Amino acid sequence: MRNIIFIIFLFLHPCLLKSQEIYSIDLISDIGIHNSSINAKTILNSLAYIDENQKQAILRSINDENFFYANFNNEIKLSSKKGYSISYGTHLTSYGIFNKELVRLGLYGNASSTHQSLSLTPFKALLYHYSNITLGYNFSENFSTSISLIAGHNFLSTEFSQFDYNSGEYGQFISYDLAFDLVENINLSGFIENGSSIRENKSIADLFSVGGSGLSVGFNYEFKINDGICNLSVNDLGYIIWDIPKINSYNLEVNDIITPLEVNDFSEIGSNFFTAEIDTIRDIINHDNESYRFILPTLINGFFKKEIFGNKYTDAYSISTEHKIGIYPSPRVSIDFHKTITQHEFILGYHLGGLERNGLQFRYNVKMDNLHLQLFTKQANIFNLNSVYGLNIGLGIKYFLTNKNL
Repeated sequence: MRNIIFIIFLFLHPCLLKSQEIYSIDLISDIGIHNSSINAKTILNSLAYIDENQKQAILRSINDENFFYANFNNEIKLSSKKGYSISYGTHLTSYGIFNKELVRLGLYGNASSTHQSLSLTPFKALLYHYSNITLGYNFSENFSTSISLIAGHNFLSTEFSQFDYNSGEYGQFISYDLAFDLVENINLSGFIENGSSIRENKSIADLFSVGGSGLSVGFNYEFKINDGICNLSVNDLGYIIWDIPKINSYNLEVNDIITPLEVNDFSEIGSNFFTAEIDTIRDIINHDNESYRFILPTLINGFFKKEIFGNKYTDAYSISTEHKIGIYPSPRVSIDFHKTITQHEFILGYHLGGLERNGLQFRYNVKMDNLHLQLFTKQANIFNLNSVYGLNIGLGIKYFLTNKNL
């Protein structure tokens, strides 16, 4: 992928030198980590030893169904005023659903003095990491489109349709009923086999290799309505085909009873005591070796902005919606108020829906002659740790250049 970018640059550079028009280079980077239940104060109080009061505080904050979401994006984009653009980006998304009983089991284990019978579903996880080269073109002032060539790097998708757990008094036995589907190309078996020495684990290098390819398209339409500007867009409308032999598909249905070990001499304990159950599961797991088509979660956005006159506190307001199909349980909706002071713009808003807890968001823009900067966060409740359920920070840089700069 880096070689392709270099070749494209060599091809474009002579054209840029001969051109008199203005180009712009955009650098955009953002990182976001969110969860639906545990706030920052609870997490900070739980970094060291967790006593009974802290365990109960965690369980009180946990819902019956909980979400975890992480998103990392980096992009560099070259645009011309004639409407052409080319960009290179890397994207990593991780998403999971888990229930309250799984957290309870993690905090207390199976040492309860009473019989336990737990259902640990829903339990679902998704991770996908890819790079893309995007070509864009503005057909008019109102309509633009783009097409992306995708190189897939890492992928994992699993969902448990059944995950029942039972244990006897004081952990006298553990029984489970398990059924799940798993698709991955990050070599989980390599991590299991070589987990004692990560440096010797060759699967670390696989995190940056190409394991699949795909295509996506995007559309953007902007128009004026009610003395305001409205923008509608659809992006990531596409797929990635994860190739063999790097992709692995598994499905498993199993139930078993595990009884405690009776040990007279701890020096006799070998690794077979702990791997026997894993080996049993590995023997009955169904492994399919075929390519896998992953449909990207399509991103749909809507935006409306209107100026406000005669108000000393705000110059405009905007309303935006965002929905990522298959991940967001409901669309994310936000309202922002804008204030411009000379070349500085301050934007403060409130959001709800999506995978994040309701809260404040903030954006700062500064526009100089040849340089525009922006800083933003979707989690601006930093002064109240009880209302902070994630971290988000982003940076954007736009630089304008002509042939004098090339």
